[in-house]
Amino acid sequence: MRLFLFIEKIVKSISVKFKSIFFRKVTVFCGVFFLQFILFFPLSFLNDFQLKITDFIFGDITGFILEFFFNKKNNRVDYSSDSYSMLVLIIILLLTSTIFSFIIKKKWTKHFLLITEYVCVIYISIILIKYGIDKIFKAQFPTPEPNILFTRFGNLDKDILFWSTIGTSKIYNIIIGSIELFSGALLLFKRSRFLGSLLAIISFSQILIINISFDISVKLFSLILLLMSLFLVRKSEWRLILKIIRIPKKTFFDQTSFLPYKTFFKILILGTVFIKIGIPYFNNDFDAENKDNSFNLMGAYQVTSSESPYQYLFFHKDQYLILMERSSEKMTSFHYDISFDDHIILEDDQHHISKHLLMKNEKDSTIIFSFDHQMIHAKPIQYKKMNALQDRSHFLVD
Repeated sequence: MRLFLFIEKIVKSISVKFKSIFFRKVTVFCGVFFLQFILFFPLSFLNDFQLKITDFIFGDITGFILEFFFNKKNNRVDYSSDSYSMLVLIIILLLTSTIFSFIIKKKWTKHFLLITEYVCVIYISIILIKYGIDKIFKAQFPTPEPNILFTRFGNLDKDILFWSTIGTSKIYNIIIGSIELFSGALLLFKRSRFLGSLLAIISFSQILIINISFDISVKLFSLILLLMSLFLVRKSEWRLILKIIRIPKKTFFDQTSFLPYKTFFKILILGTVFIKIGIPYFNNDFDAENKDNSFNLMGAYQVTSSESPYQYLFFHKDQYLILMERSSEKMTSFHYDISFDDHIILEDDQHHISKHLLMKNEKDSTIIFSFDHQMIHAKPIQYKKMNALQDRSHFLVD
């Protein structure tokens, strides 16, 4: 009997020790992966220095794997979300994370995890604040362009349909953007960091569900952000449910840190990033939707020439001219520029450039456009009065 109890005690001790080692290795592995992802996944709003670093280190091997395993010889390696290049990059980072997790010794684990948690908190905070501000000022979900408004509902892809629908509501964007901004701000302060982490989990969970449901191409990025948020609220043996049921009296954020969490460095890092985020808004006078071009062409124009095969012309705010055919409603787009001699310069998808006469009547804003060996006459449409763009809220149905 004593021998049986002794053996049981030894087995239990080995099991506890193995379990402790396993979870320590898993935690370190996650930390290494998240640090590498933060360093090597390019964020478009922080210039292209990350892309240059990633391409320098992983460009050759990524290109080789894409060509050898995925037969993507001509694929552009830009590491954008849900692309083959990003998938390959993640696989590489998972492999390197496995190697580094075994190199990091037990005595370094505590310091390493403190660094990882510090960096992840700053990273998630920046992401939430950036996209929160973008929503508030309607840069992420802008008001739908005229070519979208005049496209039949059933002809829109699900991702564009969702994007456009959300863009019609200023109130929704302001509320969701404020929540994300508030969540990111909470993460910056020690006492409110746990609440900020929980709000981040809720936000990224909703975003991931939307991305999967509407086939929006940032699924991988939003999944990793969600996992990173879960990583920040972990407890021993990953008992996240206990964290949600009751706010713990002590979390890993409360422990004494060797890191110099000084105000100067926090202001320096965050200030630099936030200035970079805010520059586009100052350049556009905080108006992401009303950037006029040099010829003051914006919106939708109805073609009045009966012999023309086109029904509408749309001038996109990003300087694209889109023509909708009368019979099939097929749309053809060109990037355009206005020359000094009242001509419009068009560039198609094949980079073919052509020059056309464009005249505008300043009295009634009608235009005459020389295209495809014909003179197209068109008049502006007050598309902003369409029902989808009206901010209405009904509390009572009658």
